[in-house]
Amino acid sequence: MSDVEELMSRLIEISEVKMPGGWRGWVAVRDAGRERFSKEEWEQLLAEPEKLLEGSQQTLKSEGVNRVVIKYLSAGGRGVKAVIKRHEGRGVKGLFRLLKAPRAMRNFIAAVRIRQAGLPVAGPLAAVYRKSFGSGGQNIYISEYIDGFNLYEFLKDLPSDSRERLKIIGQLSEQLAEIFAGLHKKGLWHRDAKATNFVVYEGDEGYQVAITDVDGIKQYLFCKKSRQMQWLWQLAASVMELGVVNRTDFLRMLRAYCEKAGVPESQEREIFGELIKKAEAKYRRNQRKRTVEDGR
Repeated sequence: MSDVEELMSRLIEISEVKMPGGWRGWVAVRDAGRERFSKEEWEQLLAEPEKLLEGSQQTLKSEGVNRVVIKYLSAGGRGVKAVIKRHEGRGVKGLFRLLKAPRAMRNFIAAVRIRQAGLPVAGPLAAVYRKSFGSGGQNIYISEYIDGFNLYEFLKDLPSDSRERLKIIGQLSEQLAEIFAGLHKKGLWHRDAKATNFVVYEGDEGYQVAITDVDGIKQYLFCKKSRQMQWLWQLAASVMELGVVNRTDFLRMLRAYCEKAGVPESQEREIFGELIKKAEAKYRRNQRKRTVEDGR
């Protein structure tokens, strides 16, 4: 692929849309050279945002009015399998968020920046919102569905001791290190880097990993060094109970990240010791929280 072709593959053409009832937002009309829906088609698809989740094929998550579903969207002879996230702010926390950019827009912008950085992420399709001073507002973020397994489920089904496991873990570790080094070079930091926020799918060059949940990704002009490594101990804590990924695997991932991010090799051992402590502490907190929730 030439430099021009590579640059074109990252370009996303977006357009602002407005719908009845005070809804507004942005949509992708072209992504990586592929036609999405036109602005007019998007406005038809999003004409009644409150009903957008109706006719969904699968519910991935449901917490009151907040839901995540899979739905096939079609218009103008084109179609796309999409993940739709609806969130409505409630209470004091929701009212506070009215002072910030809408959640759906923050997700859309983060995903566009990640794509334009050449990093693998579920393609951003649309973000619409309606501000309501009686609550924290309503947000709907739509991204492209990637057919695969979230990283946690994928690792759970790997054999615990085999040559194939070592090969796959090595491939995924290298890719994850590449993703996070790339994010950090752009000033983007993932505050919720748990395994369920990534998908593993079969690509042209074997198993590939991509970001599916961008809700925890924020941009910082300045970032503490401790936050730079937060992703790795969060990821380690989220898969620790599986027993498939061991300390040696995470050490390899750390070394790959340090090489790509320009962290001196002399600091690796000290950083790794601190990461393991934080991962184990996070894992214990998760276990205690789960025990309390199961007892309710």
